[in-house]
Amino acid sequence: MNQLSKAILKLMEKDEKEAFRLLFEHYYDSLLLYSLHVLNDLAAAEDVVQDCFAILWTNKRLKNFEGDLDHFLFGMVKKRSCLYLQEHQRECPVPENLEREMPVEDCQPSETEQDEIDLLYRTIDKLPEKCKRVFLMASLHDKTYQEIADELDVSVNTVKTQMKYALKFLRDNLKKDDFQSILLLLTKKV
Repeated sequence: MNQLSKAILKLMEKDEKEAFRLLFEHYYDSLLLYSLHVLNDLAAAEDVVQDCFAILWTNKRLKNFEGDLDHFLFGMVKKRSCLYLQEHQRECPVPENLEREMPVEDCQPSETEQDEIDLLYRTIDKLPEKCKRVFLMASLHDKTYQEIADELDVSVNTVKTQMKYALKFLRDNLKKDDFQSILLLLTKKV
């Protein structure tokens, strides 16, 4: 577990509101990106992640939590995302001819693939905060470098530098196949 996660859990005992604010700021974008990968629907992913945070707040699940916070949060979002898919498949049934060609179960990642996806998002979460924010704005929110620069009130060169650092960090910390998945995600949106 990283140092910030430990600090958030420790702060949870003293100042629950401040700890929850830090938790939200630190994890929201990564959890949203993770849920988006599962659901392929930004509005649904936002709902799922917000529901998870609401559950954590109302049930006080982190008050005396012991364990790996990253694993717990990503697991919770994964479970809620899968439940969302199950609930909405009943509402929007797949046409029979499409189901025969590619059954819905085949769309679910294998356990090995899911482990790789989990690693990918945990690695993104380890980026320095400003760098992670720029990276997620580009990859998750589909913003151009100019839009990011305008929103953050920095130069386009600063955005480029942050993206260069993020990609180098991810390339150095991920297997080649996992890093290529990120590049595919980014190039799909260009």
